[in-house]
Amino acid sequence: MTGKALVTGSGGFIGRNLVKYLKGLNHEVIEYDIVSGFDITDYNQLRSVFKDHSIAEGDHVYHLAAQAYVAPGEADPYRDLQINGVGMINMLRCVEEFKPWLVFSSSGAVYGLTNSFPHAEDAVLRPTANYGCTKRLAELYLQKWAMMHGVVGRIVRFSSVYGPGRGPNGPVNAFLIKAEKGEPLTVYGDGSQTRDLIYVYDACAGMHTVMHRGVAGEIYNIGLGVEHSVLDVARLVSSLTGAPIEFVLSHRFSKFDVQRSYYNIGKVSRLGYSPIYSLEDGVSTTYTLERGKATLMDVGNIVEVPVGE
Repeated sequence: MTGKALVTGSGGFIGRNLVKYLKGLNHEVIEYDIVSGFDITDYNQLRSVFKDHSIAEGDHVYHLAAQAYVAPGEADPYRDLQINGVGMINMLRCVEEFKPWLVFSSSGAVYGLTNSFPHAEDAVLRPTANYGCTKRLAELYLQKWAMMHGVVGRIVRFSSVYGPGRGPNGPVNAFLIKAEKGEPLTVYGDGSQTRDLIYVYDACAGMHTVMHRGVAGEIYNIGLGVEHSVLDVARLVSSLTGAPIEFVLSHRFSKFDVQRSYYNIGKVSRLGYSPIYSLEDGVSTTYTLERGKATLMDVGNIVEVPVGE
């Protein structure tokens, strides 16, 4: 598999791993990230990148650049809207002009307090944070551009992605970091809160599958499709590392927290996508790679997910 692939947000956790994944498939990867001086809110700069790299029909664009956290989005909703909303409009204008295929990385934050379990792409959306609202807005812009302007763009909604290099975000990485420091694994409440946890390699493979087989304007959940509690994760990490589990029963959860979250992945599975890593395999692999200070694609060979052109 060859060809050009532009990855916005290439300096982020998923973006870094996606770049390595695509390079392993012999793509020419163009990286675009704020840490390298690129700003998704600057239309002229983004268009120049498309033009200078001769991005054209048949090439691929993975749009991950975003304001990706709840707290900053609540503190400055205008900046959140600028990056996630205006940034998407800038991207769609470029894609319409230069005609590559596009996959947009949305988020499970759009589901919020939905009562659809497991979350399906057509669920009633009840986002609890500005971040989820702006991600949904970006989805709507893409769907409008696909319908009215012929943009070949697809949308993926990630569940909770984990893996080496994630930092202290999400239960898997947070618990592994605590264990590495010799600290107990802190479980707030009774640990019954649930998440759909997907290893980052499978997240990258899911995006790649949707790029090649997805339908323009459609949304695809990317997750493991299994509901695991925070306590399940703590017990896995404890059995792996020997770290004790400590409960904080009096903890007051944020109003943005949701009690349950897991995904129906039937739609993307019909494209031929199937996660490789169980939670047990993913946690073990993350632990091994983090201890060796390796990164996702530094170990083993990349096996290409079969896709159709």
